[in-house]
Amino acid sequence: MGDGVPELSVVIVNHNGAAFIERCLAAVLAQEVQGDFEVLVVDNASTDGSPELVRDRFPSVRVLRSSRNLGFAAGCNTGMRAAAGRFLVLLNTDAYPRAGCLAALRAAVLSDDRAAAVTAKLVFADRPGVIQNAGVLLLTDGGGADRGAGEEDGGQYGLREEVFGFCGAAALLRRDALSDTGGFDERFFMYYEDTDLSWRLRLRGWRIVYEPAAVVDHVHTGTSAEWSDFFTFHADRNRLLTLLKCAPPGMLLRSVLAISRRGAAGAGSAQHQLRRGLHTRVALSLLRLLPHALVQRLRIRLRRRVPDSEWKKLLYPRELWEARAR
Repeated sequence: MGDGVPELSVVIVNHNGAAFIERCLAAVLAQEVQGDFEVLVVDNASTDGSPELVRDRFPSVRVLRSSRNLGFAAGCNTGMRAAAGRFLVLLNTDAYPRAGCLAALRAAVLSDDRAAAVTAKLVFADRPGVIQNAGVLLLTDGGGADRGAGEEDGGQYGLREEVFGFCGAAALLRRDALSDTGGFDERFFMYYEDTDLSWRLRLRGWRIVYEPAAVVDHVHTGTSAEWSDFFTFHADRNRLLTLLKCAPPGMLLRSVLAISRRGAAGAGSAQHQLRRGLHTRVALSLLRLLPHALVQRLRIRLRRRVPDSEWKKLLYPRELWEARAR
């Protein structure tokens, strides 16, 4: 922190994160990095006293309060618009950066003029020797996945390297790249907004880098329940929205057919019957958002700077991912 114009701005979106935000902010404010940095908390209409906690205990942190829950995507955009830095660090309230994290992110982005984003190394807060995310994978059927998820950290992700996408829980974004591509798609609300933005950045010729020295302890789904109806609705819908916007025609068709086959194969299961209403909600929401997705698709595909063959080099086979999970 300092009195000059900050080079880095840390943006934290908060919604009822009182159980996590104090530890998060303490870890951020303890960071040592060359130059000044600022910290902004975008509060999405919290009712648990967390914005008051931030103002009382961390007076140097700027709090931007919303009268309604904007979601993660719009919350990040709000914070990034209000921030002064040319580099924007996104951090979840349940993500705790270790010493040297901001400095490592900064060093990585400064080493590559075409790096639009630098994604951190996330480990489970309750199992710090186990990786949660070492960058985002794009599977061959268009799904997203956490690279290295669940693996014991034996140094296998110990090198700075290019990855398909960044994880919005802990990453640095270059403002110039966002100006070129646009920020998060606010219609996503939350989930897959980072994969969608990563894909759009890649189509404009930007790179995304994983930095292993930027380590963050993450309470995975600490502020949301994994596989709840809320989680499943947004993840399923937004995966398809991402494909509609970004995927080349052949991949889009194959992905939709693969999803349909998996759905048909599980049609008789008890879980499928319980989730039938949820699938209907996803379909209706997609139908409502289809005009937006198609307009965005036309714009994105027309503005490509690189051929699809460039980002396809980073695709990860769905079959290998499923075999790994088994």
